[in-house]
Amino acid sequence: MKIMTDPKPSMGDLAKRLNVSKTTVSFILNGKAKEKRISESLVERVLAEAASLGYRPNQFAQSLRTGRTNIIGLMVEDISNPFFASIAKLIEEKVYQNGYKIVYCSTENDVARGKEFLTMFSTLSVDGCIIAPTQGMEQEIQSMLDSGKNLVLFDRIFGNEGAEAIMVNNQGGMYQAVEHLVARGRKNIGLVALALDDPEKEDRIIGFKQVIADHGLPSYVFPMPFKGGYEFYLQDIRDILEKNPELDAMVFGTNYLGIAGLEVINDMGLKIPDDMAMISFDDHDLFRIHRPGITVIAQPIEAIAQKVIDTLMLKLQSPVGTRPAGEVITLATSLIVRASS
Repeated sequence: MKIMTDPKPSMGDLAKRLNVSKTTVSFILNGKAKEKRISESLVERVLAEAASLGYRPNQFAQSLRTGRTNIIGLMVEDISNPFFASIAKLIEEKVYQNGYKIVYCSTENDVARGKEFLTMFSTLSVDGCIIAPTQGMEQEIQSMLDSGKNLVLFDRIFGNEGAEAIMVNNQGGMYQAVEHLVARGRKNIGLVALALDDPEKEDRIIGFKQVIADHGLPSYVFPMPFKGGYEFYLQDIRDILEKNPELDAMVFGTNYLGIAGLEVINDMGLKIPDDMAMISFDDHDLFRIHRPGITVIAQPIEAIAQKVIDTLMLKLQSPVGTRPAGEVITLATSLIVRASS
């Protein structure tokens, strides 16, 4: 036995019930009523009737007519990381305020996975992309830029210097943090930092080496590959501390490295800050509530999200050929001093 269902109402059904043209209904449902000088009373009638019938526009057909999907693609390293999660939440709120929806994905710093997501963005015909890239995606990103795709990078650039990008002053933030430790008498300061590329090209490592050299101190730099969660770094950090007992301060280049370092320092029975001072790049709730509180180099999360959206919206609203290209906006970090240093 066939189960009969009510057919989905169409735009034509709306027009017939209201005795107005299908074109007028289309203008109203696509947000062009004011542009076409359609009366507010008619707009209210059409919207009320659409709601009563349960009318939902066909988004695919709508995108074919308008050339837009009103979808933004957001790609980050790890959406569960508090830094990226906070950025993503703010970006989602801000794109929604501008009439867009968002599609998230995490690369886990896997270049093949990242390339698959770029292909997905193209398949979905997203109107714009916000990307914290993984090394190895440079050619694909450049192809998107060359084809006119609206794209903004943040957190990393790698080889895509021609892209719009929002960065923070990683070198300056690291320099300020180590200066703070030196001013408090620390002389053997170690850095555990992520190195996705050549360690000599990583801004946080560069900033650390510069301030250490300026003060004539020994350099202890321990670059780490991306492994995922903090727990994968516990043994590495323990090995570093056991092999370098002269270290009297540690700086960690990300919040998850900082969490791993905090666990190891506590497990080894070292007292913070008496035996070991500590600073982490990126704030985290744990650093705030831990006793003693952990000093951090905080990134301006709200400002990053706002600049990313402002930059992308400007590109989306500018005619092809007049869209901005290649500007890198650099935002300052701030040192939040707590008892660990």
